[in-house]
Amino acid sequence: MVAGVSAPNGWSSSWWAISAQCAAGLVLYVTTSLSAGVLSGSAVLGVVVSGPVLLGAVVSWRRWGRGTHSLEPGPTRAHEPGFWALALVGSVVCFFGGQSLAVWLHGEYGSPAFDTAQSAQGATPVPLLLFALVVAAPVGEEALMRGLIYPLLRRRWSVVVSALVSSLAFAVLHGNVVQVAVTLPLGMLLAFVYEHVNRLWPVIVLHSLFNLASILVPVDLIAVMATPVVFSMALAGVVAVLAVMHPSADRGDRGEGALSR
Repeated sequence: MVAGVSAPNGWSSSWWAISAQCAAGLVLYVTTSLSAGVLSGSAVLGVVVSGPVLLGAVVSWRRWGRGTHSLEPGPTRAHEPGFWALALVGSVVCFFGGQSLAVWLHGEYGSPAFDTAQSAQGATPVPLLLFALVVAAPVGEEALMRGLIYPLLRRRWSVVVSALVSSLAFAVLHGNVVQVAVTLPLGMLLAFVYEHVNRLWPVIVLHSLFNLASILVPVDLIAVMATPVVFSMALAGVVAVLAVMHPSADRGDRGEGALSR
């Protein structure tokens, strides 16, 4: 099976339609999160509300909308234990590479927006914060990025370009350079996993585990690793994992992908 599968002709594969659908998803996510946050007085509650809303909207759109689509089922490789071992290794490398870079950036340049976000989390009851970070945020962000935007981009672009653009959007949504450093490598990895499995739940689980690790791993441990040499080596490891996971290794990638369903 090739990565670029057949896409429906007409409006749903045109650039303006792809852009409009991506923009609609982003607008829905941002407005829902901001509205719920303002009304409740808590940005964390905004995340709690927006996650399920986005998941419901994307699932409905994929199932019943005119532009519904997805990649076809992944290659045999995605059903092998070695693939998931590689995905887990990639997640660990992404975590330490992104986190150490983020800590270094924060120490060197600071980030008022990140500090504000951390203050909001610190004022949130622990059970609600855990639900927001481990459940609601991964559900909403994966529904938007890997469930909607990435497959749409794959109608026109290669795996790497689609993964990079969707990951940049994912990173920028976090609103500060510290979290961009954390989320950009993760977004690339999750896009590659989604390319193989064509299911949201595996990438949601990986995202949830990543967020859980960010809660459980001591900041002091990350701070020890926050040097240019360490995070550069870790991020090089991310690139190596992505190279091994690239679909061209086992099925080819024509780059102009057309996604249907």
